[in-house]
Amino acid sequence: MKRRLLTLVALGVLLAGGGISAHELPLDTLTLEDAIGRVEYHSDYRAWQNSLTGVQDSIQNINDKQAITLGLSGNLLSFAYNFDQQTSSASVGTSLSLSKSALSGTTVSGSLSPTYQIRDSKINAGWSLGFTQAIWPSPSLSSDRINLAIAKQTDDVLAKQYDYMRQNTELKIEELYRAAQLASARVSFAETNLTTAHSVLRIATQKEAIGEASEADMIAGQLGVLRAERDLESSKESAQAAKHNLLAALDLDGDYDLTPLEVSGLSVARVDCDFQEFLVDLEQHPLVLHYEYELARAELELEAAREASKPEASLNITLGETNRGNEFQASLRVGYPILDGDQRVSTLQDRQDGLENVEQSVSEAVENLRLLFEQAVEELAKQARDLEIAQLTLRQAELELEAARLRYEAGIIEESALASTKLTLDQAQLSYVESVFRYNLACRLLNHGIVGDLTLAGGAVSR
Repeated sequence: MKRRLLTLVALGVLLAGGGISAHELPLDTLTLEDAIGRVEYHSDYRAWQNSLTGVQDSIQNINDKQAITLGLSGNLLSFAYNFDQQTSSASVGTSLSLSKSALSGTTVSGSLSPTYQIRDSKINAGWSLGFTQAIWPSPSLSSDRINLAIAKQTDDVLAKQYDYMRQNTELKIEELYRAAQLASARVSFAETNLTTAHSVLRIATQKEAIGEASEADMIAGQLGVLRAERDLESSKESAQAAKHNLLAALDLDGDYDLTPLEVSGLSVARVDCDFQEFLVDLEQHPLVLHYEYELARAELELEAAREASKPEASLNITLGETNRGNEFQASLRVGYPILDGDQRVSTLQDRQDGLENVEQSVSEAVENLRLLFEQAVEELAKQARDLEIAQLTLRQAELELEAARLRYEAGIIEESALASTKLTLDQAQLSYVESVFRYNLACRLLNHGIVGDLTLAGGAVSR
């Protein structure tokens, strides 16, 4: 236990890369909590928000179509000539119309048309009121009613997917943050490696001066420095790219420092979920919930296509002023297309095929989801194996360093060999920390049932 504590302390010094303490963080430091707090700036969250906004706008647009409409039109000048009576007339008039429609298939309208006869200096006013009620096809299967029902169901599905989307996005941000932290730690390791390489070359140069180092020793020292310089450059580029990916995901401009890795409280997560519970009701998993409204749309459109095979019927009632005086009219209009090029038959077949395709897609999606869970369990087992390898490798490096120190104190090996063993331990420590983070991430994803990204109303987002 004491040895492991010393190892973690040494790892903390290595990862701190300059010894920045928690109380000395600069003002432009981005903590993990700050990063997760910007979850709403992530592209996945914005995609979900855009989908929700689009659906709500669709609902509002459909409702707005049922609002009262007001129209105004008129003739600046109207001229008429009767050849039989050889008379002419000129008038100026306007027309004001008002209408209100409802999703129930009801339309109420009214109009007022005053006209001014220029020759007689007379004003005539005509008016009318109208009521129309669609009977067949059923107004409940109109395109607006279908679109409204699907939009409301989509809104409900998006609300159910919110927790899944947010948890997945927060874990993505944490994954990016940890990757940037590890990349920064590797820069510190590469700097230490370069310092050690220079030290080894310096010792070899001193030995060469007194004839104790061969040309091969000098070449090995020079290659060590060159390779360490190359590794440092590569590490800096990787660290810069990792930080850029993090800041881009959070929509942040400028540069920020990240907090050093905290290893004092490093612990391994556990799977606290029952894998079989996820397989009980896969149809209700957030990844396949979007098929709810797709299936509902296909069913409603098929029903509407069947309804369209009936004759068209509507009730019309009008009350207004005509040439014969004020008049009331009521009529029942019925129509049926005789020659339509088999359009209705073709549409009905298309809707039946569409429903079958959606049902097939649902079955395939559920089966794919089952496979994703099985793959997630297999991935967790691989991460557990990698973690065990990292633990054993770390322990092996600790034992090798202890043995190297004893050999160094006994004068059996040189300081360069001891330094190389220390670097091996540093590398093993970094690999162990990375393995812990990867295993913990896999555990948390499985605990939340996260095995993929959502397909939203506005398109898919990917991990």
